[in-house]
Amino acid sequence: MHTARARSDAPRPAVTVADALRLALPPATRVAEGHDHLRRAVSWIRLFVTRPYQLGALEPDALVVLSLRGLNSGTQTQRFPRLVETLASARVSAIVLTEESSSICEAARAYDTLSVLVLPRDASLQEIERAVIALILDRSSQVERRVTEVYEQLIHLALRDSPLAVLASALADASERVIYLEDEYGALQALEVPPDFGPRGLPSPEEAALLYSARDVLGISPATPAGPARSIPPLQRILADGEHAVCSAPITLGDAVVGFLTILGSIEDIQDLDEYLVVRCASAFAIPIARQRAIIETQTRLQGSFLEGLFSGNLHNEDDLLERARYLGHDLRDRYGTACLVLDDRAGPRGVRTSESQRAATWASFLDSARREISQVWPRALLKDRGATLAIVVPSESDEAATRASLERIRAGLSDAVSEAAVTCGIGPVATGPAEIVRSYLQAEQAARIGAQFLGGDQTVAFGELGAYRLLASVENQQALDGFYEEYLGAIEGYDARYNGELVETLEGFFSANGNHARAADGLHLHRNTLLYRLARIEALTGRDLGDPETRLCLQLALKIRHLGTRKSVPKLAPIIERNGS
Repeated sequence: MHTARARSDAPRPAVTVADALRLALPPATRVAEGHDHLRRAVSWIRLFVTRPYQLGALEPDALVVLSLRGLNSGTQTQRFPRLVETLASARVSAIVLTEESSSICEAARAYDTLSVLVLPRDASLQEIERAVIALILDRSSQVERRVTEVYEQLIHLALRDSPLAVLASALADASERVIYLEDEYGALQALEVPPDFGPRGLPSPEEAALLYSARDVLGISPATPAGPARSIPPLQRILADGEHAVCSAPITLGDAVVGFLTILGSIEDIQDLDEYLVVRCASAFAIPIARQRAIIETQTRLQGSFLEGLFSGNLHNEDDLLERARYLGHDLRDRYGTACLVLDDRAGPRGVRTSESQRAATWASFLDSARREISQVWPRALLKDRGATLAIVVPSESDEAATRASLERIRAGLSDAVSEAAVTCGIGPVATGPAEIVRSYLQAEQAARIGAQFLGGDQTVAFGELGAYRLLASVENQQALDGFYEEYLGAIEGYDARYNGELVETLEGFFSANGNHARAADGLHLHRNTLLYRLARIEALTGRDLGDPETRLCLQLALKIRHLGTRKSVPKLAPIIERNGS
């Protein structure tokens, strides 16, 4: 990701072809040739409607409009290259056509100084002339007019309940720039580019995602969200790639910042119009954001109250629970899946953990993002913030693998967005009826906690896959687990610590191969005789026979205790080895 530096106050030309294209010509006007020449200055506009060949004297840098209606016969089109030569010699800034002409485009390409624009069919040339003259005489008024037009278009979309992505797409088309919409934590909510981004010198959506982030420029994150609106003014920056610049403004509700709207373009193209657009249009995005948050807040309150009643274990009035569920659009006698999301701190530089206030901010950001992501996949999902976990109950899909895949996609996306913490998802079995749903969720919660605490976290874990970990994690007596581990693996781990051996790894490989010597040796990349020697050494150190089923079971349980990650056995074993002299 590139960082940014402050933009210099370079002088801007009064009016350019790009200005005319954005501020005076009809919105459907397109660039047929010469995207690289849109920054040429425009001094005046000349219309040639009835006799385009009789040009007469032309002002330098004039914008020339040619009406080609009725002039597409073979004899007439043969004269087009000569016409373009005359215009190029007169140093006009651009040619504007009433309809497509490949002959004129090809001729203009040869001079490499002209842009060729094509108007929509219903364009009024007289209105275009008045608009361009008004732009040349009073550019600031035309900028304000265009900003107001775009703002009103976005307000119209917002009042029709259009999604945020639709508003962002409309702004990308109107501004001919890349649009970023991020929340107050810097998480990207929408990224839109104009359809013809390539010829305009704009990045693709994939490239744009790597060019700019409010997190980098403003220093915000889930742990450190944006402050009050008064403390975050609009900004302009040149990006570190030296080719693009951005204009950004906060989206506010009252005194709270709820997001950021950003326009990106090439350094040469970004201008005051972009600044005014982003500042004015930010308030249009506040409308759907406020509506979305109000809906989520209401749903969260109703769903949370219902799930808390369900999880409280007070199931003696099942009819009341079923009725409350029906009010929320659910029939608990159908099949439901449950899941639980938990966060686990990632240690920062030098192993420093985040503070309590940072964890609280990260959790708030995580909840906002998780609710949005889950509701997009399952609009009828029931969600409940339980302090350190997010409970999820969703109607079960016929394909349980698809449900798991969807949960994993959501979990991975949240883990990337909330970089300060790892996200682990636990999944319970499909259930029917209030009592089974509660039991399933408790198992999902246990799976999430075991996955986060004992299996490395940052993954999706189903309760049915935990095997013996379900029993080991429920043992509250840590001394009993440590004692069992020392009895079966203490001498082996001590030997490895003293002699830099690999006996524990060998034992795990042996069990992974189901006791098959050939497969174990192959999996461990050992000669078979080396494997047999190590297994014999293990038997000698433990005084146990690896052929005994009971011994194998106990050793495998001890290895699972080792993977629980709660023991620090090597430091305790080293002194024991020294005392015993073995």
